[in-house]
Amino acid sequence: MKTITASDMVVTSVTYCGRTIATFSSTGFNSFAEILGAVRRTVGAVVGVVRLSILNTSRGWRQERSMYVAALRPGVQLTLF
Repeated sequence: MKTITASDMVVTSVTYCGRTIATFSSTGFNSFAEILGAVRRTVGAVVGVVRLSILNTSRGWRQERSMYVAALRPGVQLTLF
């Protein structure tokens, strides 16, 4: 597994059904899990397999991987009487 530190500039591109649906760049990631969490928040209502391209411009490596995005669980709605 490649190394990621909080000071690294990471550029992530998300492709779904052959179409790029999100691209973002940021610092502050300490692990792949944090990048995957940011992808999950970014793609919103998309459900299915997405293709990720993660480029660490600070360290000079790129990694591509697939990720299954599950549907979000419905939240709890509180009703006041």
